[in-house]
Amino acid sequence: MAKRKRRQKKDRQLLLAILVAVLVLVLLIGGVVLALSGQEDAELPSTEPRATAAPNNYHADSFYREDGFLRYEGEHLVGIDVSTHQELIDWEQVAAAGVDFAILRIGYRGSSRGDLYEDETFRANLKGAKEAGLLVGGYFFSQAITAQEAWDEAVFVCKLLDDEELDLPVFYDWEETGTDSRTGNIRDIPMTECALAFCRRIEQGGYSAGVYFNQNYGYHYLELEHLQNYTLWLAEYNEIPTFDYHFDLLQYSDSGSIPGIDPDVDLDLWIREP
Repeated sequence: MAKRKRRQKKDRQLLLAILVAVLVLVLLIGGVVLALSGQEDAELPSTEPRATAAPNNYHADSFYREDGFLRYEGEHLVGIDVSTHQELIDWEQVAAAGVDFAILRIGYRGSSRGDLYEDETFRANLKGAKEAGLLVGGYFFSQAITAQEAWDEAVFVCKLLDDEELDLPVFYDWEETGTDSRTGNIRDIPMTECALAFCRRIEQGGYSAGVYFNQNYGYHYLELEHLQNYTLWLAEYNEIPTFDYHFDLLQYSDSGSIPGIDPDVDLDLWIREP
């Protein structure tokens, strides 16, 4: 009898161990499923635009083409943005072609090591554009992965400008450069905080500030409601901009042709409401 009781006790212990093992396995499988589901959600940001940023109130039928430029009925400015990629520029020819303003790349952060560099043509472009009578602004090509790095980029820009007067803002331009870059996964970067840090430091340097972005960044990675105090520069290459939210400046082409510039150049429209 005692031997049978010991066998029954062992059987119950074995059954209990099996039940515990099964429960642990179920929990582990559930955790893996949830983790994979979370990864899928991270890879597919919501396509629903936020409703808290100022809306796009421009009228589609007020955009028109003239002299090779996109224009907007009422007061507007025609412009370009350039960097060392445009090589040597004849700014007098650019001005004669009807260009009102130029946004010059001031510098950039390297995508592999993260070093800061001045654009090789910035000073020549600044001098040439000003002498040709163009309004001038600037931008910094960022690869910041923290708000502190974005702040440091703005400090670098202010040192390069050295109190040089600008007519237009200095823009924060963050773009992905490939999977092998130091920036890694864009979802790990506090994009809005970086933009705010850069803009606030630029303002401390005595300049107005702005943020450059495309539709994807504007919908999914930047909280535009927190950037309404800055000039918003949208890149959208459709015939008519369709972005849901307000922007001040539109980059509508990356393949423009302008006298005085041999390579293709970005074309911009600064819209001012009638």
